Amino acid sequence: MTQGALAGLLLRKLILGEETPWAEVYDPGRIPVAGAANYLKENMIAVKNFAEYLTGGELDSAEDLKPGEGGILRSGLKKIAVARDREGTLHRVSASCTHLGCIVHWNGTEQCWDCPCHGSHFAPDGSVLNGPAIKPLTTVTDDGR
Repeated sequence: MTQGALAGLLLRKLILGEETPWAEVYDPGRIPVAGAANYLKENMIAVKNFAEYLTGGELDSAEDLKPGEGGILRSGLKKIAVARDREGTLHRVSASCTHLGCIVHWNGTEQCWDCPCHGSHFAPDGSVLNGPAIKPLTTVTDDGR
């Protein structure tokens, strides 16, 4: 909210050709040296999350899961999120978050799939519990489709 109000004040002055000491601070072309380390750190997190597409799965077989357990299987080029809910039903869904595509992780405490990128949560069957994702994880058949 404050940044929007400030933007309005700055834009008015810039359009009218008036000087303002804040123009340099908010110049989109600036190079803030002090924030470079944080910028690199945050972008390495994104690289790490997408590198998960190249790694193997955590499980060899979904059949070994006990009620309340979940994990990631690799099926060819795809990663499949498999979970056995507390009632014992096995669910197989795409491990790729429907928001921006990061690989989800099983949260055994809350019995859900968590996306490490933006915090979406999905039920064991892939339905959305919390956004920003609005679409459920895609159901995967036993043959990996």
